[in-house]
Amino acid sequence: MADDKANDVIWEKRYQADARVAKWPFDLIVSMIMRRFSKVEQRAGIKILDYGCGGGNNFWFLKREGFDGYACDIAQSALDITERKIASEGIEISSDRFVLIDGKTLPFEDDLFDAIIDRESLCQSPWIQIEKNVQEFNRILKPGGSYFGINFTDHHPDARYGRYQKNGDWNNFSQGLFKDQGHRHLFSLNELVGLFNENWEIDSIREHSLKTVYSGPERLSDREEISEYVIVAHTKNDGR
Repeated sequence: MADDKANDVIWEKRYQADARVAKWPFDLIVSMIMRRFSKVEQRAGIKILDYGCGGGNNFWFLKREGFDGYACDIAQSALDITERKIASEGIEISSDRFVLIDGKTLPFEDDLFDAIIDRESLCQSPWIQIEKNVQEFNRILKPGGSYFGINFTDHHPDARYGRYQKNGDWNNFSQGLFKDQGHRHLFSLNELVGLFNENWEIDSIREHSLKTVYSGPERLSDREEISEYVIVAHTKNDGR
């Protein structure tokens, strides 16, 4: 199976080429954050980590809304794009808010964050590392802190193009959304429930699906299907 370093290299090259850089924040991320924090008056005191910030579209939203955002990614080019995006808006932010990670540990102190947002980043690690990553999330979140995660399901239609390894891990996708993106973990519902069991309280897990049912013949490339699990979970307040 491909290792984490292979994914590091793949995404570094993609962001160097400005490939797959989203411009606008993802609607479900916006909805989850605002549902949790919209009534907070002093947003500068709310620390939120954008785990796998990519091109900074969701991080830009955090900063525009006044939160104390931190951005981390396995690709330095992603952090560079994110920092340029924020600077272009005239938003001042300390360089220590942009953190390169190795995909194995998170270089943040215990109980630092009020929330973590994760848009399709946890699923880029193999299962054995995912379990450790979720433990790291629990460590760096404050008691009662929130994890907002969106990751692909094990019945995503593009799974048929990949090679199954074990424990929900896939690689070598011949076509589809995951082609040339290294390995992916596609989550089962039972896995998510188990991951966020000990020392967590799950608020909800929803399935988000998208399927193109019609497009003009000249837009065949726009047809797509997506299947994601959307999870909201909180660290327990009664000690960890």
